[in-house]
Amino acid sequence: MNSKALATIAILLSAIPANAGTTIPTLTSSQPVTASESGWQVRAALYGWGTALDGDVTLRGNNVPVDVGFDDVLDNLDYAVMGAVEIGNGKWSFLADLFYAELSSSNSKRNLDFESQLGQFIGNFVITYNVIDHSSTRFDVYAGARVNSIDANLDITRSGIIGTRVFSGSDSKTWVDPILGVRVQQELSNSFFVRALGDIGGFGVSSDLTWQALAGLGYHINDSGSVLFGYRGIGTDYEDGAFGYNVISHGLLLGFEYKF
Repeated sequence: MNSKALATIAILLSAIPANAGTTIPTLTSSQPVTASESGWQVRAALYGWGTALDGDVTLRGNNVPVDVGFDDVLDNLDYAVMGAVEIGNGKWSFLADLFYAELSSSNSKRNLDFESQLGQFIGNFVITYNVIDHSSTRFDVYAGARVNSIDANLDITRSGIIGTRVFSGSDSKTWVDPILGVRVQQELSNSFFVRALGDIGGFGVSSDLTWQALAGLGYHINDSGSVLFGYRGIGTDYEDGAFGYNVISHGLLLGFEYKF
């Protein structure tokens, strides 16, 4: 395949998880369930993540370096839907964090026109267990799976010659990684808190390695709602035959969560 075509599809392919959050991913928008509270607890979250990307993507055996800023990702984004729900009772809770995005790109280089369409689903499904629950400190451990599914289409035609197609093709990949992690929240006052989490996974089951890290400052709007502002990074090192995805997504995060 033409090297410029590879570069175009690789950059877009790597850009999709940047709005996810592998991201991504992700536990970042769900406030831990308080073990001292009785009965079922439900928390829903919406979040946005502005990221940059560093790494490389391999398509059909061709390796392409990736260095994409937030502006490039935003320019190619058609739409994105993301959110998380956490349901808990006592020390245990279950979190589902779902994301879907579609991107498209149309550009010309020399005598070639490139048309790319890409979509990705990322689902994080984890079980958490509370280890420490004091009046101002909460510490949880969690385990589960991160699901990635990517669909990519690329058409290349010669400029000025209608119907002259140089290349047309598509590719899709789906993989599941086990993950293990911890998260902690420390109340600073009645209004402010800090939150951090980290996980690691893959272990050669699908990806050789996947990881996530977050640190943020939060504010309680009231007893039910709060906002979080922080910085998150997600890395994935996955390879399957002639396809490879080794990219780190990192940037500022803003989320809103509500407790029912």
